Amino acid sequence: MIFFGGSVRDSGMAKNVTGRVLPMANDTKTYEADFFRWLKDRLKDKGLQFSQCGFKLKDSLGSRHDINLENGFWKEPHYSANKPPRWLYQIELAGTRWKAVNPAGGALNLGAVNASQEDKAGVVFRLVPLVQQDVNNYFRNDNLEVHVLFIFHGATPKGSSSEAFQFDPGSGAMQFKGAALPYLLAGLLGVKPREYEVEVSISGTPCKLTYGDVIDALAKDINVLPMNGTAGPISVYDLSEKKDFERLKKDISDAWKAAGPVAPPAIAAGDGQDDDEIVAPASLHIPEMTDLLGIDPAVYRQINAALTSGKQHIMLYGPPGTGKTTLARHIATVLTGGKWTLVTGSSDWSSQDIIGGYQPIGDSSVAFIPGVLLRRFDRPLIIDELNRCDIDKVIGPLFTVLSGQQTTLPYRLNIEDTDSPQYVILPESKPSAKAHEFAPGPHWRLVATINSIDKASLYQMSYALARRFGWVYVDTPRDTKGFIEAFLRKEQPAWPGPSAGDPCPLAAFWDAINSVRVIGPAPILDAMKAIQAMCMDAEFFAVPTTRMKEALLDATDMVLLPMLDGIVMQDAESIAGKAIEVFDLDTGQSARIMARMASVAV
Repeated sequence: MIFFGGSVRDSGMAKNVTGRVLPMANDTKTYEADFFRWLKDRLKDKGLQFSQCGFKLKDSLGSRHDINLENGFWKEPHYSANKPPRWLYQIELAGTRWKAVNPAGGALNLGAVNASQEDKAGVVFRLVPLVQQDVNNYFRNDNLEVHVLFIFHGATPKGSSSEAFQFDPGSGAMQFKGAALPYLLAGLLGVKPREYEVEVSISGTPCKLTYGDVIDALAKDINVLPMNGTAGPISVYDLSEKKDFERLKKDISDAWKAAGPVAPPAIAAGDGQDDDEIVAPASLHIPEMTDLLGIDPAVYRQINAALTSGKQHIMLYGPPGTGKTTLARHIATVLTGGKWTLVTGSSDWSSQDIIGGYQPIGDSSVAFIPGVLLRRFDRPLIIDELNRCDIDKVIGPLFTVLSGQQTTLPYRLNIEDTDSPQYVILPESKPSAKAHEFAPGPHWRLVATINSIDKASLYQMSYALARRFGWVYVDTPRDTKGFIEAFLRKEQPAWPGPSAGDPCPLAAFWDAINSVRVIGPAPILDAMKAIQAMCMDAEFFAVPTTRMKEALLDATDMVLLPMLDGIVMQDAESIAGKAIEVFDLDTGQSARIMARMASVAV
């Protein structure tokens, strides 16, 4: 996220303008970085990516990209307007109102992305307002920067490593490689509070310009034409407000859902992996994930303590369904901007799957083929449900590397040459690594998850290897009733919430299950969604109606019973008894739940 403290750049500003920025609280929170992480994570599941144009340049405009503050545009428009590092817009005072003026007068290029992999499904541009203070006199204040988002239905067409977008703010039409490019959604992303102010001088008269004034002026002048929609002013999302952050995510999700399935992206020549640079985070701090409910704040404290104290590798363990996989993805996304690899543990794995080994390559030849870790040794590897594999056997060859020393593999660079060097895994980055050396990138780390419920029956990790990880326990929510309320509030913003003393039968049933076998929120959320599908007027904070009782029993059969397989008969009877009590079941329903629970008991 680009956030310019509270100072004004002197470079390129008119000498007679102070451009003084009025104070702003240092703890002002913006949700743009959270949004970018959320979007990159969602697109990654679709095999797609998101680009941030001009963000790697930080404050710089790059070579030859200078702004002409006399006419409020580029000094070299034939050069800079081709693939501009910023979108320039003029802001001027018209009577008592501020208005925005497109200095290009029509369609213009906004910036460029790497389209060579045919996987970009979203892009954000940096728009810098140039405020007119007099005739032939503009000033630039980066504190007023606004970001402009476009979301596409699938990937943009394949292009070059620097392909420009052309957009017409008057009609809302976008083109890419000379052809119309439909988009699902476009929006102005506000990255300052609306009341944020700077002092300006208009024709010698001091006045104040707020960030909200800039946003409103731009929104009136920029029109959009989303696919299957109508032309109109661009939407505004104030990312200094959490409600707008949530609204933006919902609008994108709704737009994708309404547009229907998207064709899978084509695989470009090469290894099919993205080639975008991994941008190092400003710090190792992992913020709380707003979408993941029920995570104790202690989990984030422990993750951050592990990272800042030098633990490179993180192990998340706890009951099933507590969000460990989602949290692992979140950690990796924060640390690399969404560049990570995820695999799920299997009892069939060998070290060849993760590290590599000899494999036939045709013509009766055999060669060393790197495993999934060494193929992408520049980014985090997430191993979900690690204890489903024979851990020491699978990642044992990394033991020495995790200890900070190189390890030699039993494979030669040239298998036919007995004097050929053996492959070596180095513990640290080495830009000049030789052909037989695998050196991790600076962002490589292991982030793994283990379901503690499986630990008695599945493979164990040796103590020596376990010491190489920072272990963080991810537990089920302590307040199950509060968790269900928080979920319903998130899903139904207009819901007034429960009244004091209202019962929550599902929470009480969940507590009874947890007293026997702890399960996380994920199965409960699945049960709630099934109940809502079967009972349109489902009330979770009330004595169950007849329809609600049937829905609760059906959801128990569908979702919760499989989680209880193998419990003892006494515990099964206890859980069934609690269901009879809190669901207020009749004789027939009671017999049903007793029989169902008995069927999973041993």
